[in-house]
Amino acid sequence: MELSRQGLGATETIKRTTSAMILSRVAGMDAAAAVNTLTAAMNSYTSAVLTAEQITNKIVAVDRKFAVSSADLSEAIKRVASSAQSAGVSLEELMAAVTAAQQTTARGGSVIGNSFKTILTRLQRLRNVKALEEIGVQVRDLEGNFKPAMGVLKALAKEFNNLSDASKAQVGELIGGVFQINVLKAVMSDLNNEYGVAVRATRMSTQ
Repeated sequence: MELSRQGLGATETIKRTTSAMILSRVAGMDAAAAVNTLTAAMNSYTSAVLTAEQITNKIVAVDRKFAVSSADLSEAIKRVASSAQSAGVSLEELMAAVTAAQQTTARGGSVIGNSFKTILTRLQRLRNVKALEEIGVQVRDLEGNFKPAMGVLKALAKEFNNLSDASKAQVGELIGGVFQINVLKAVMSDLNNEYGVAVRATRMSTQ
């Protein structure tokens, strides 16, 4: 019924229902939550032309290889997929960042998803952009457009350890806020490692 409300035909409804039931069984969530996860991902990443089956496969693949559950990935996707896509973060990069944060903080998908929504929004605030550029992190390209958020976070991760303690605290609060700073630091720490969880999880979900 939920899928038919989205204007899908019978064939596509059956395909998505099949994927939703697989995700529901693997993640231990109810069918409605699985449908909402797939809907959020597909509606947010329309340009990627992802099918429900591909999204399910990506979630399950990361679940099997890393210390993050399909349920956590699903909860995060539902909360932040739209903001992530707007910030130039691919679905694979989003799942990888959530995985890295979950393995370090164990905060759960819903909390991490909301944290990333805040972080991605703060990255593009003008006063925060200015603060980042002052420490050598380029947030905009030559045409003045915002660069993809994961690239900006990687650049910030490289510069972060070179900052004074006072500057670290200031930048951390500007981008992460008081409540999301632990998730921000966890992700930056992992992004600063070329063999980190995010790199490996991105590769896994892409393949």
